[in-house]
Amino acid sequence: MSTEDSTEDRNEEQKPVPGGPIPDYEAGRRSITVRGGKTRREMVNEQHQFQVRTRPFMIVGLVVLIGLLAIPVYAYFQNYVFPPRELALRVEGTEYSRGDVVNFIRFNQRMSENLGVPFEIGNSLFDSLQTLQENELAFQLAPRYGIAVSAEDVDERLNSILGFVAVTVAELESQEYKDNVEEAKRQFIHRIGIDEKVFRDFIRKSMFKERLRDVIGDTIPRVQAQVHIYEIIRLSNDSEDRRAIERTLVAGATMESVVLQYSDDPNASRNLGDQGWKPFGVIPELDALMFGLDGDGERLLPIRTPSSPRFDEENNWWSYLVVAEVNDAREVDPENFELLTSRGMTIFFNEEQRNFDLHMVLDSAIFDWVNAQVRLSAIIPTPTPPPFGAAALAGQ
Repeated sequence: MSTEDSTEDRNEEQKPVPGGPIPDYEAGRRSITVRGGKTRREMVNEQHQFQVRTRPFMIVGLVVLIGLLAIPVYAYFQNYVFPPRELALRVEGTEYSRGDVVNFIRFNQRMSENLGVPFEIGNSLFDSLQTLQENELAFQLAPRYGIAVSAEDVDERLNSILGFVAVTVAELESQEYKDNVEEAKRQFIHRIGIDEKVFRDFIRKSMFKERLRDVIGDTIPRVQAQVHIYEIIRLSNDSEDRRAIERTLVAGATMESVVLQYSDDPNASRNLGDQGWKPFGVIPELDALMFGLDGDGERLLPIRTPSSPRFDEENNWWSYLVVAEVNDAREVDPENFELLTSRGMTIFFNEEQRNFDLHMVLDSAIFDWVNAQVRLSAIIPTPTPPPFGAAALAGQ
C-alpha cells in the first residue's frame, strides 16, 4: 500500500460518523477542546461572567479585611507614633515635642536615681516644661549678655555628673582617666536610653541658664536694709495673748525670754524663735508688713511689737511676728542671696517672655501620657532573695 493510500485511510477514520461520538480533535480546524459539549471559548466566557458576578463580593471582603487590619495599625500610631511627636512647648522658633519632654524627665530621673534620691513624678511635667522654657530662653538671650558655653565646658560638666573630677592636668590627660570616663559614659547612656547628643544639649542649655543667673546675681546689691525677725507660736487664738506679749516686751524683757515664756513651739528652747535677718524680697508675703510705712512715714509694724496673729493651716497653730531690730546696711547672707537671685531670675523671665512667641501645652491628656512614659522607664529595685536557710524555714 502506498503512502497516499495510508494517509487517506487515516483521514477517513478520523471523519465523524453521523450520530456517533464527537472526536476530541478534528483535523483541519484550530485546536478546540470539548468538555461536556462546551468549547474552551464558552468555558472562558462563563468563567469571566462568574468573576464579574463575584467581583463585588470580593471587593467588599477586601474592604472589610483592610478595615480590620487598619484598626490595630491606627491604634499603634495613636499610642506610639503620634503622641511623642505632638507639640508640648514652643519658644520662638524652637519646638519641643512630648517625646522631648519625656527624655528630659527621664534624664533627670536617672540623675536622681544615681544619687539615691527618690524621683517625684507628680509635678515633674510642669516643672520640666518650665525648666525647658527657661533654659531655651537663656540660650536665645545669651548673645545679648556675652554668655557662651563650649563643648569642653559640657564635657567637664558631664564628667562631674558621672563622678569624675580630675585633680591635675596630668590626670585629666591620662589614657586611664579617659578610658574610665568613656566606659562610665557608655554605661550611663545604656541606662538612660537617650542619645548622647540629646542629653548633652540638655546639659548645655542648663549651663546657659546658670551663667545667666550669675549675670542677674551681679545686679543684686550685697548690702541691703534688713530686719531681724522672731516668731512666737500659740496653739490657740486668745485675744489676750498679744497684749500680754506686748506688755512683757515693753517692760524690757529680751526676745529670747519672751519666746521661752509664751511660745508653744516644741523647738523654742533650741532656736529661741529666731528667724534671722531678712532683706526685702526673701519673704514676699511679709514685705509690706516688715518694711512698709504708713502715711506719716512710721513703720506699719513698730519694733518690738507683736503682729496680729497669723493662722498657719499646715501646722494648725497661730503665729506672732516681732521685728527685734532694723539695719539699713547689712550684708546679705549666702542663703538669702540665693533666694534673692532666684526671685530676680523669675522677674527677669516674666519680663522677657513678653518679647517671645511662647506656647506651652499642659492638659490632662499630655499629663497622663507623659507620666505613664516616665513610670515605664523608672528603675524598679530588684528584690533580694532571702538566704537559703530563711527560705527553707519559710517553706516549712
